[in-house]
Amino acid sequence: MPKTSTAAPVPVAQPSTGTAEHMSKPLARARSQRLLVTLFGDYWDRARGPIPSAGLVRVLEEFGIAPANARAALSRMTQRGALARTKDGRRTSYAPTESTLRQLERGAHRIFASGNGAEWDGTWTLIAFSLPLEAGDLRRLLRARLRWLTFWPIYDATWVTPHDRLDAACEQLAELNITDAVVLRTTDVRLLAQGRARLEDAWQLGHLADAYRDYLNRFEPLAELVAARAVTPTEALVGRGELVDEWRRLVRDDPDLPDVFLPAGFPRARARDLFLTTYRALERPARARFDELTREA
Repeated sequence: MPKTSTAAPVPVAQPSTGTAEHMSKPLARARSQRLLVTLFGDYWDRARGPIPSAGLVRVLEEFGIAPANARAALSRMTQRGALARTKDGRRTSYAPTESTLRQLERGAHRIFASGNGAEWDGTWTLIAFSLPLEAGDLRRLLRARLRWLTFWPIYDATWVTPHDRLDAACEQLAELNITDAVVLRTTDVRLLAQGRARLEDAWQLGHLADAYRDYLNRFEPLAELVAARAVTPTEALVGRGELVDEWRRLVRDDPDLPDVFLPAGFPRARARDLFLTTYRALERPARARFDELTREA
């Protein structure tokens, strides 16, 4: 499981010498697309309509993304149906598609959850599925979506989560047109010694705890600057974007276990509190900077 970076605490990149210029093209494209997802999730307003591409390029430059990489990311996301492109004369604009908006809504529910591990009612959901060997892309997509729903594999095609995810799992199966699957929800589960060991090995809680500590080390200085009201609008936009981008990656790799399964001192609650508090405190200056950049374009 990858750990989060321990880069500079206030990740404000310089547009003229953007870090993307020193990254490999695949990494730059991947980061650009992740940031675009974050930006649309945070600032998209249906009433306002599509955002000019020039404005989105300017916003990504604040994060150190080179214009060529920004435009390539917009094109790539349009090709795979994540964004819709419109033209008005020579001006090109982008908006999230309806499927993307649904994904953003589901993602926001998970990203901004306050955590309820102490209130676990003992419910487990299990999904077992079968896909043809040639359906490799579909298998990878299903696995990614199951992880986002806090499922974790105990066997190759048998995934389990200590949460009530029956309806959400069935919704994902329907969206992907997968019918060879069984989804069970129950509170009657007995974890034998080797079965519990298998789960704990799959969850990789040691690596996850390290990732949360890295997150705290990276963003605690930003939280201190926010508390001191010493953050510029550009730092607010970039800091908030990086804060969410890294948090999403953490959540993706976290099975969101109830407290009963966590070791003492597990740092998730402290990291979540820092994320939510800092994110909300940065909203006004970050949104003002985003609107300024996109309006000027």
